[in-house]
Amino acid sequence: PKQVTTARRHAQKRPPAIGDYITVTDSMGNRVYLNKKEDKEKFTNRCLLKWLKLWDTVVFGRERKPRSAPADVRSNFTNAQNQNQSQRFKTKSQMTEEILEAELDQYKRPKFKVALLSGPPGLGKTTLAHIIAKHAGYNVVEINASDDRSAELFQKRIDTATQMKSVLGANEKPNCLIIDEIDGAPAAAINILLATLNRKDSREGEESGVNALKKKKKKQSVLLRPIICICNDLYVPALRPLRQQAFLLAFPQTLPSRLAQRLAEITRRHGMKADTGTLMALCEKTDNDIRACINTLQFLHRRGQKHLDQRSVNSISVGLKDQNKGLFSVWQEIFQLPRLKRKRIGGDTFGGFDEAGPKDGAQRLQHILHLVSSNGEHEKLTQGLYDNFLSMKLKDPGMLGVCAGLDWMCFSDLLNECVLHGQNYSLMRYFPFLPAAFHHLYAANSVPRINYPHSHYEAFTKTQHTKNALLAMLNDIPPAVQSRISISCLCLDILSLLLELISPKLRPVNPQLYSTREKQQLYDLIDTMINYNLTYRQDRTPEGQYTYVLEPNVEYVVHFPGLPPRRQLTYQVKQLIARETELERMRRVERAQQKRNPQKDQEGKKTEVKKQTSRNHQQRLENIVKQTVVESRLISLLSAGEDGKGGGVVHIGKAVGNSDVWFRFNEGVSNAVRRNVYIRELL
Repeated sequence: PKQVTTARRHAQKRPPAIGDYITVTDSMGNRVYLNKKEDKEKFTNRCLLKWLKLWDTVVFGRERKPRSAPADVRSNFTNAQNQNQSQRFKTKSQMTEEILEAELDQYKRPKFKVALLSGPPGLGKTTLAHIIAKHAGYNVVEINASDDRSAELFQKRIDTATQMKSVLGANEKPNCLIIDEIDGAPAAAINILLATLNRKDSREGEESGVNALKKKKKKQSVLLRPIICICNDLYVPALRPLRQQAFLLAFPQTLPSRLAQRLAEITRRHGMKADTGTLMALCEKTDNDIRACINTLQFLHRRGQKHLDQRSVNSISVGLKDQNKGLFSVWQEIFQLPRLKRKRIGGDTFGGFDEAGPKDGAQRLQHILHLVSSNGEHEKLTQGLYDNFLSMKLKDPGMLGVCAGLDWMCFSDLLNECVLHGQNYSLMRYFPFLPAAFHHLYAANSVPRINYPHSHYEAFTKTQHTKNALLAMLNDIPPAVQSRISISCLCLDILSLLLELISPKLRPVNPQLYSTREKQQLYDLIDTMINYNLTYRQDRTPEGQYTYVLEPNVEYVVHFPGLPPRRQLTYQVKQLIARETELERMRRVERAQQKRNPQKDQEGKKTEVKKQTSRNHQQRLENIVKQTVVESRLISLLSAGEDGKGGGVVHIGKAVGNSDVWFRFNEGVSNAVRRNVYIRELL
């Protein structure tokens, strides 16, 4: 006993290694070493207290003391650094240490102005925030973000709590704002909170400025009070911008043994008799929810029940909440046996749930059915089962369990089809039986490694890509060809043979050097590609090399892994085919236009339009000249009589109107001589 006592004293005097502790100063100024390997709850509590104590400089005017670790701690820290130089990533506790040991900003505030507590409901997050705030010397002001749906009211409450203090009472304490259920707040309220955190002091340039009155009305001071936010779901989309600027603390799940021990003390003080097994069953039923356990015990005590047994716990439903677990939690409970009943009973996987014992099997079935029904995401849950059930540890050499699971998948697909196509929503009550069957077939004692399902999304993306390529190919196919093919016919019968037809053996030389047979082969190839709306497009690979790919790219539609690759043309041949295909398209477009508008009709129309234009132009010029002569009266002054005037007018008008060359200037318009040029003349 003396050796044990001496060892304990030396352990208390000697501080632990720097990598295993975190220092916290309590309200009396004493330094406390917290071992990270101890209870996670104490670690979370002390981290929140240390973050709150970082505000003492700006709130209470207490200077932050420089903390230097003892010599033994420094030496251990140096050794740990030398040993861990090869580690690239930091642990969560190391990152928390760096946040709490960071320097204060210019206003003597910590790096993160808000703390965000997250965890399941009923674990005491709000109670912890109240206790720590009061312990640090603050007056607690609590608001519920779910109640204040108005952004203006939310802004008013934040400003009131952070910029004012109580004037009633002998000891006026500064406020500490606690915002509960922040995950239920609208996005506008989150933006207001972020604006409050990022607000800068506007009092420095208040006096110098044109709009001094406006600045006085809109004067907003910098945030000088701590804010603690509490949420159940940390990954709500509305909290995404807040997570980047908050000190995150995950509230750990309470251990069933510790909760049962505390509940035993509560029942003993109130005169109730309950054994440890019954209290453990209550903890398991409420998912270690402290509030639900206490409410259940209070309800039974008020009813006059002095003895609590396991039967009454299983039959009672008071204090339970409709909790919606995440997908990963549901998948884990489906593929893992319960901790209290790890022994699998019964060897046949197809014997039904009764083989595992009537009581055990019935409870597990009801639990999985209730869990899946409360989740509500049947499609995503089924995809996760499909992607992960083959990676489970199975003792099934005959693959009978795998076949049974696939049969259940087919049954679920048929149910889903009847619900969606036949509008028969009464069949939806049979959806939860698929996860229950998978639990019976594949549940094991080991902890499953579950991956998020991606196969359905990848298959859907490939299918849409394939359909888009086929539709792009069919849209511009000539009607004579399009009337005889469809998407299914194209995939099953045509494409595999078509890709062989458009890959002949051609020499990469000038087409003028081709023989008659090669020219005919090239012409047939171009005709086939135009009829099926195919061509080659130049593309650049990520390595910077240029290549020609089929456009639309329908090669991957009939490409299957494991088959030998198809014959590929060279870069020069593909370039030649792309050029000849484009030229042939232009020739066909020109011939189609000539068929619709013959050349003779075009020339006759042009002649009539030219004559009509000439008469109109001649009349317009003669009128312009006559008006100019009449208005200026130059000819009447030079001429002796009226005949000269009239003759001058007629003479000038005829001279201009009968001229073969006319000039007219239009700014920005070209009146050059135009001539029809055909594609065949350019090629």
